Amino acid sequence: MVPGSEMDAVLEAFARRFNASPELPVMTTGWDRTILVRAREAGWTRTLRVQGGHLRTLGSEETPEGADIVLEGASDMLAAIFRGEISPTEPFLDGALMVRSSETDMMKLDVFTIMVWGA
Repeated sequence: MVPGSEMDAVLEAFARRFNASPELPVMTTGWDRTILVRAREAGWTRTLRVQGGHLRTLGSEETPEGADIVLEGASDMLAAIFRGEISPTEPFLDGALMVRSSETDMMKLDVFTIMVWGA
Protein backbone atom coordinates (compact mmCIF):
# COMPACT_ATOMS: atom_id res chain seq x y z
CA MET A 1 0.00 0.00 0.00
CA VAL A 2 1.30 3.42 -1.00
CA PRO A 3 0.71 6.13 1.62
CA GLY A 4 -0.68 9.49 0.55
CA SER A 5 2.58 11.30 1.28
CA GLU A 6 4.44 9.02 -1.15
CA MET A 7 1.73 9.49 -3.78
CA ASP A 8 2.12 13.26 -3.44
CA ALA A 9 5.76 12.92 -4.50
CA VAL A 10 4.82 10.57 -7.37
CA LEU A 11 2.20 13.00 -8.69
CA GLU A 12 4.56 16.00 -8.37
CA ALA A 13 7.18 14.14 -10.44
CA PHE A 14 4.52 13.21 -13.01
CA ALA A 15 3.40 16.86 -13.25
CA ARG A 16 7.02 17.95 -13.86
CA ARG A 17 7.40 15.37 -16.67
CA PHE A 18 4.04 16.36 -18.17
CA ASN A 19 4.87 20.07 -18.15
CA ALA A 20 8.37 19.47 -19.55
CA SER A 21 6.95 17.61 -22.55
CA PRO A 22 6.91 19.69 -25.72
CA GLU A 23 3.63 18.11 -26.89
CA LEU A 24 1.40 17.63 -23.83
CA PRO A 25 1.05 21.27 -22.72
CA VAL A 26 0.20 22.24 -26.32
CA MET A 27 -2.37 19.43 -26.60
CA THR A 28 -4.06 20.41 -23.34
CA THR A 29 -4.35 24.14 -23.99
CA GLY A 30 -8.05 24.91 -23.66
CA TRP A 31 -8.74 21.50 -22.08
CA ASP A 32 -9.17 22.57 -18.45
CA ARG A 33 -10.06 19.57 -16.30
CA THR A 34 -10.00 18.47 -12.67
CA ILE A 35 -8.82 14.90 -12.16
CA LEU A 36 -9.46 12.98 -8.96
CA VAL A 37 -7.11 10.08 -8.15
CA ARG A 38 -8.53 7.79 -5.47
CA ALA A 39 -7.14 4.75 -3.66
CA ARG A 40 -9.91 3.54 -1.38
CA GLU A 41 -7.85 0.82 0.32
CA ALA A 42 -5.22 3.39 1.29
CA GLY A 43 -7.82 5.95 2.29
CA TRP A 44 -6.56 8.83 0.20
CA THR A 45 -7.75 11.01 -2.65
CA ARG A 46 -5.53 13.38 -4.58
CA THR A 47 -6.44 16.03 -7.13
CA LEU A 48 -4.73 17.12 -10.33
CA ARG A 49 -5.70 20.15 -12.37
CA VAL A 50 -5.01 20.64 -16.06
CA GLN A 51 -5.38 24.33 -16.81
CA GLY A 52 -3.88 26.60 -19.44
CA GLY A 53 -1.84 23.76 -20.89
CA HIS A 54 -0.15 22.87 -17.59
CA LEU A 55 -0.71 20.17 -15.01
CA ARG A 56 -0.49 20.93 -11.32
CA THR A 57 -1.17 18.92 -8.22
CA LEU A 58 -3.65 20.17 -5.66
CA GLY A 59 -2.98 17.38 -3.16
CA SER A 60 -5.73 16.39 -0.78
CA GLU A 61 -6.60 19.82 0.58
CA GLU A 62 -8.55 20.89 -2.50
CA THR A 63 -10.77 17.91 -3.34
CA PRO A 64 -13.53 19.19 -5.60
CA GLU A 65 -17.07 17.86 -5.55
CA GLY A 66 -17.49 17.73 -9.31
CA ALA A 67 -14.28 16.35 -10.78
CA ASP A 68 -14.31 15.99 -14.55
CA ILE A 69 -12.33 12.74 -14.44
CA VAL A 70 -12.06 10.15 -11.66
CA LEU A 71 -9.31 7.52 -11.64
CA GLU A 72 -9.75 4.85 -8.99
CA GLY A 73 -7.80 1.74 -8.13
CA ALA A 74 -5.29 0.18 -5.77
CA SER A 75 -2.66 2.61 -4.49
CA ASP A 76 0.25 0.43 -5.71
CA MET A 77 -1.18 0.31 -9.20
CA LEU A 78 -1.93 4.05 -9.32
CA ALA A 79 1.60 4.86 -8.15
CA ALA A 80 3.10 2.52 -10.77
CA ILE A 81 1.03 4.17 -13.51
CA PHE A 82 2.05 7.70 -12.55
CA ARG A 83 5.70 6.63 -12.14
CA GLY A 84 5.56 5.34 -15.72
CA GLU A 85 6.28 1.74 -14.69
CA ILE A 86 3.07 0.41 -16.25
CA SER A 87 0.64 1.71 -18.83
CA PRO A 88 -2.92 2.34 -17.62
CA THR A 89 -4.29 0.41 -20.60
CA GLU A 90 -4.03 -3.12 -19.19
CA PRO A 91 -5.37 -2.31 -15.69
CA PHE A 92 -8.23 -0.42 -17.34
CA LEU A 93 -9.10 -3.33 -19.64
CA ASP A 94 -8.83 -5.78 -16.71
CA GLY A 95 -11.17 -3.67 -14.59
CA ALA A 96 -8.49 -2.89 -11.98
CA LEU A 97 -8.46 0.79 -12.96
CA MET A 98 -11.81 2.52 -12.96
CA VAL A 99 -12.10 5.68 -15.05
CA ARG A 100 -15.17 7.92 -14.95
CA SER A 101 -15.26 10.70 -17.51
CA SER A 102 -17.11 11.96 -20.54
CA GLU A 103 -16.53 10.18 -23.85
CA THR A 104 -14.62 13.21 -25.13
CA ASP A 105 -12.32 13.21 -22.09
CA MET A 106 -11.83 9.45 -22.42
CA MET A 107 -10.62 9.92 -26.00
CA LYS A 108 -8.21 12.64 -24.85
CA LEU A 109 -6.93 10.32 -22.09
CA ASP A 110 -6.35 7.61 -24.71
CA VAL A 111 -4.11 9.98 -26.68
CA PHE A 112 -2.21 10.95 -23.50
CA THR A 113 -1.72 7.28 -22.67
CA ILE A 114 -0.07 6.71 -26.03
CA MET A 115 2.09 9.81 -25.72
CA VAL A 116 3.16 9.29 -22.10
CA TRP A 117 3.32 5.50 -21.83
CA GLY A 118 3.65 4.50 -25.49
CA ALA A 119 0.83 1.97 -25.20
